[in-house]
Parts: sequence; structure tokens; C-alpha cells
Amino acid sequence: MRLIDYFERLYIIHLPERTDRYQALSRELAAIGVDIKGPKVHLPPPPRPLEANGFPSIGVYSNFIRHLGILKECLQDGVERVWILEDDAIFRRRLRQEVEQDKLIQRLEKNDWDLCYLGHAIEQKALSAYPTGLVPFNGEFIWAHCYCVHARVLPQLVQYFEETLLNPPGHPRGGRLYIDGAFTLFRRLHPDVVCLVSNPNLSSQKGSPSSLAHRNWYDRIAATKPLVTASRLIRDELWRLNS
Repeated sequence: MRLIDYFERLYIIHLPERTDRYQALSRELAAIGVDIKGPKVHLPPPPRPLEANGFPSIGVYSNFIRHLGILKECLQDGVERVWILEDDAIFRRRLRQEVEQDKLIQRLEKNDWDLCYLGHAIEQKALSAYPTGLVPFNGEFIWAHCYCVHARVLPQLVQYFEETLLNPPGHPRGGRLYIDGAFTLFRRLHPDVVCLVSNPNLSSQKGSPSSLAHRNWYDRIAATKPLVTASRLIRDELWRLNS
């Protein structure tokens, strides 16, 4: 059994102009048995706000309301289990084995989780005392590029994210945040929410120019782009191979 069989929907947060990311993610997903054009896969059109609305940038604002829009749609449609990806996700090679995916599903089928992060920024040494697989984790961490949500937590998650849209930046309960910052505060404010993380981390973010911030100088100069691209590809492949 593969992960795509367990989840009712897979949403991908993607900007149509980033054809490089679409093609790369298509290959990543195909390697783990997911057809990006399959019936469970949804690529909702991106909102195009004209201003940042108090967020660090228009891109950060757009990204936040896209995640929120997906969660609201799942709540409205009664989706029980959803998997959400950003288009820069890459996966460990071990995840290409169906037996590895089946182990994850067996853990998820215990039905005692609310949020599950297949990708995260937790340092491996912080997980060294935990068994391998999906483990409960109460610490704080960033990234929200590859995560899963159970219907149980959708009402309070949507309510909280909508609250942060109304709060000013710097509000103690969070206001106008990056999406991973909003998730971090949500978990802190709701310690009863059961959060699972993969140990080791099974998904990272592909080395590529950011869609949320201004591009670095080496991504704008034609002479340096090939070298930068090659170094990113090597970094990504080394990460995939590392168990």
C-alpha cells in the first residue's frame, strides 16, 4: 500500500509559472508511486493578492492563504485525511519502496494523530533518542512543505489561522505569519494536538530559487546560474541517498 492510497486528497501548492518545480516534483512523486495528474491530486489556482496585508511580503501572504484555503476546503468537504505538499518537496530514496510507505501507513492507521510531518527541520540529534518511523514530537520546529492533517483538528486549525489573519504582526497569539510559523504557534497553543514527525526526516526542500523572497544575486546572473544549479542538484541527491 502506498501513501497516496491512504489519503483522500493530495494538494500541491504551486505557481504555474514555476514549470521547473512542476517538472521536478512530477519526477519526485512518480518515484514514490504518485501520478501528479491522478484523480486524488489537486493543484488549486494561486491567489494573486495585490498587497502584503501586513505579512512580510505578498508572496508570504499568498502562500499563507493558499494553505488556509486548502484546509477550509477539506473542512467543508468532510475530508478525513489530507496530504499537503509545496512544489519544492523532495523525498528520500528509501520512500520509493512500497514496504517503507506501508510501514508509515500502519502507524497512521492507529488513528491517534492530528498532524503528521513527513518533512521538517528538526535536527537528527534531537530525534536520536526516538525510534525510527513516525513518532510523537512536542518540540518546536519549522517547515510546512510536506505535512498531513486529520479531520479532527481541522476546525480548530482553520479557526486559529483565520485569527492570525486578523491579529497584527507581533501579536502574542500570532499575526500575519509565515505558514510554518503559524503551525509552530498553533502546536504551542494547543499541546493536546497529537503531532507525529518522521524519524528520520523523509522530505526536504529542493534547492531552487525562492518563490517567496527576492532572488539571490547568483540566481540572477547568467554566468553563475549553471554552477549554482549543478551544486543544488548534487546537494539534493546526496540528501536523498542519506538514510
